[in-house]
Amino acid sequence: MDSSPETKSIAISEFRRRCLSLLPELVEGGGEIIVTRRGKPLAVVSPIRTGGPDSIYGLYADGDISYPDPAAPYYSDQEWDEIVDAWDANTQ
Repeated sequence: MDSSPETKSIAISEFRRRCLSLLPELVEGGGEIIVTRRGKPLAVVSPIRTGGPDSIYGLYADGDISYPDPAAPYYSDQEWDEIVDAWDANTQ
């Protein structure tokens, strides 16, 4: 059985009437609502995604942020010389 969140399509007039009851259902059940006017999509309404281990917001939740020295060169002197030599060989 598929337990993925449901996507509903609803006319804007009905969305206006039922908005206050639809939003709590959407938050609890997930999924999204596509609001249409004359059958053409106008907007997508979906719950706000909060931080969790699989989201960018929860990625550093434990406070462990490590990164290399931003002032350090990306390439070593030898690598840089090889890049320049390859560039010179291809542009002559």
